[in-house]
Amino acid sequence: MSRKTLYFDSCCGFISAIAAENGKLTEFGFEKTERGTVIGNIYKGRVESILQGMQAAFIDCGLARNCYLSAEGELPDADKYYGAGAVAGAALGAATGAAFPNLKVGDEVMVQVVKAPIGKKGAKVTLKPSFVGNSLIYMPEIPFVGVSRKIADEELRRNLVFCAERIKKPWEGLILRTAAPYAERSRLVDEYSYLKNTYEGVKRAFESANVGDLLHTDSFLPARVMRDTLANEVEGIVVGTRELKEKIDGIMNLFPPHTRRPVTLHDTGRDMLDELGISRQISELAFPRVELDNGAYLIIEKTEALTVIDVNTGKFTGDDSLEQTVYYTNILAAREIARQVRLRNIGGIVVVDFIDMQSEAHRSALVEELERALAADKAKCSVSAMSQFGLVEFTRKRTGTTPLAHMIKPCRYCREAGHTLKEEYILFGLRAKLLGLVTDGATAIRVDMNADVLARLTEFGAMLADLRTRCRGAKIYGVPHRTYHEEQLNFRTAEFEIPKEAFQIT
Repeated sequence: MSRKTLYFDSCCGFISAIAAENGKLTEFGFEKTERGTVIGNIYKGRVESILQGMQAAFIDCGLARNCYLSAEGELPDADKYYGAGAVAGAALGAATGAAFPNLKVGDEVMVQVVKAPIGKKGAKVTLKPSFVGNSLIYMPEIPFVGVSRKIADEELRRNLVFCAERIKKPWEGLILRTAAPYAERSRLVDEYSYLKNTYEGVKRAFESANVGDLLHTDSFLPARVMRDTLANEVEGIVVGTRELKEKIDGIMNLFPPHTRRPVTLHDTGRDMLDELGISRQISELAFPRVELDNGAYLIIEKTEALTVIDVNTGKFTGDDSLEQTVYYTNILAAREIARQVRLRNIGGIVVVDFIDMQSEAHRSALVEELERALAADKAKCSVSAMSQFGLVEFTRKRTGTTPLAHMIKPCRYCREAGHTLKEEYILFGLRAKLLGLVTDGATAIRVDMNADVLARLTEFGAMLADLRTRCRGAKIYGVPHRTYHEEQLNFRTAEFEIPKEAFQIT
């Protein structure tokens, strides 16, 4: 049985989330700590004014402009859900009234942003917060059940409503999302418990918070990963910093006790992802060639219209017949292809050129293996039968952006026909190497590097501050070179000169 471990690390304004099974990367997320969106954030606000004629109020939430509170429907996107219309309208009308009869200027209220500010208009907020999970949306103060309109089967909707009514309290509300039909009831109960505990924590934070304080955000990457990957699927969690461990511990305490897993701090002085070999696996995603365990390999090429994957035997010759060798290689390739499209977040049409096989049974079994491997993907995939030329087409619905967007850019050396690593990602590799050298006892380090990459480092204040804190006591110098490739880094720890053009990093 495979063992899944989650890894979270944070540094220099970026945060990473990784899932690995038996040490092999299966999921990867990488983004800026501050995502720039306020939608879904919950604040402690104060009523600044109430406009009876507009049936609206303006709330000071600590943002650049006062937020706008409407007395109209409190359920955002009500038309997206079956059962949301009349029931929700009746509940909301009774709860809020047309002109906020229970609200007065100076009141301190909990509000959630439902629409981002635009131009001179402040953000739109609601007094009725909701908490989004993988299969559920929990609304602690709106007593009704809704089902996503994407779930078209009438009997299935009725079953989901019945299940939700049995889970929630009479005064609460639940929306069943499109993932709900695929979840067992116990999983829905665990998710409901987590979302409810989150709300209880927000209420407690509200009591001691100041006006304008952020009480809850859904933009924290580890929280989203842990919410969507229930803890009972995970063996353990490893984090790279003490500050991050405190946050992860807090999130873990929101889960039902039987689903909680240990959170371990990886504190060796080195970069966690680099020391555990995860950085190497991540870097490999930037390149088209993927090695298989038996010496065969894949080539993954993205075009304007689709993605093409070619399977090659490489060094693998096998011990049995040619047909058996090819079949074994194709099976390994199918499993790796499913992993790669998930890691790279490849969407649209994918065409796989498997190695030709004569046996019709082998051809059918290969397609079944690919379907089975893709079934573990959260994104919807659809696989077609193998063509007479040994080609298999499948489609995958991509969700969100690809993490590779933070890693690679068009290559200026080959007129953008290929790509190279971005300066920021190169600098993360530089940081990992420097932490390792300092941990090993180096007190003076010279790094010869591309001049443009060094210039980016001098502007990267968060990374300079991190290096100067963690490499305290070591003298580190960066030496610029115009002829160096952007990815070239040369390290010296003994007997070196410091040229006048060098930049002192620490």
